[in-house]
Amino acid sequence: MSTPAFPHDHSPAEGPRTIDVDGKQVDYNEQAVWPGVATLPGLPATVVPVGRSETGLPIGIQIVGPYLEDRTPITFAELIEPAFGGFIPPPGLKT
Repeated sequence: MSTPAFPHDHSPAEGPRTIDVDGKQVDYNEQAVWPGVATLPGLPATVVPVGRSETGLPIGIQIVGPYLEDRTPITFAELIEPAFGGFIPPPGLKT
């Protein structure tokens, strides 16, 4: 995604949903292109937490690896995760 995590919109109609991207309201459905960066060419990908937004929601990065090298992005994520403090559940997360 082009944004950190954002509050969930539970309205029944998905069409009018928007999210804020750098102060501009963008159609929520435009976010669907980002997973395609890895999935369309069939590349392995892993997401690792790297921080929190100003509102306390998690920020992650997607690590994309070479074709058929699934362990490469997983290993890279394992190596960098400690530098960012690892996963910390956001405030209010019910487990």
